[in-house]
Amino acid sequence: MNSWIVTGGLGCGKSAVVSLLGRVGLAGLTAFSCDQEAGRLMQDASIMARLEGIFGPSVIEQDPSSADGRRVSRSWLRRMIFSDPAQRHALEEMMHPRILEALEMERVRVREGGGELFLAEVPLHYEIGGIVTADRVIVVAASRAVQIRRLMELRELDQGTAERMLGSQWSVEAKVERADVVIWNDGDRAALEAQVLTLAKQLRPA
Repeated sequence: MNSWIVTGGLGCGKSAVVSLLGRVGLAGLTAFSCDQEAGRLMQDASIMARLEGIFGPSVIEQDPSSADGRRVSRSWLRRMIFSDPAQRHALEEMMHPRILEALEMERVRVREGGGELFLAEVPLHYEIGGIVTADRVIVVAASRAVQIRRLMELRELDQGTAERMLGSQWSVEAKVERADVVIWNDGDRAALEAQVLTLAKQLRPA
């Protein structure tokens, strides 16, 4: 089984690339998203209790649609951790081991089930030391100006918050230097789709 990682900078389009790779006919592909796993974990009552213990009651907000009427306020949490490195570190210490454990469990499940390609979206692959093994690392990149614009438009962030978020991660340039494959996503959707199709043709598992 082949294992690929998709990583890159904030606002570069990592999830879009994973979605497109799933649509281009790569045989036996199973995808895993660290961000989606983080969202799932934050719905767990024990995780919510630990977050409340670390960050205080403001990290929880009312949610009539959830089973217990509560959920983690990810917007509040984002503002907190990107303004205080110590708080960000506390969150990462709690969440990262659980997310990586889920990733490896899914990889094993796919391999034992005869899957041909495991595709993991790992946004902080380089920041956590590249500890997730892979046959290929695909970096999705964009210029800093485009990253900031997308964060402001799509996530409704102010420029200061967007700048702090980008400053908390490795630069796109540093990730590009270490990549096996680079997808440059400064353009429109059609340009991205063309690159993904070319990638899929070139990198089909042997």
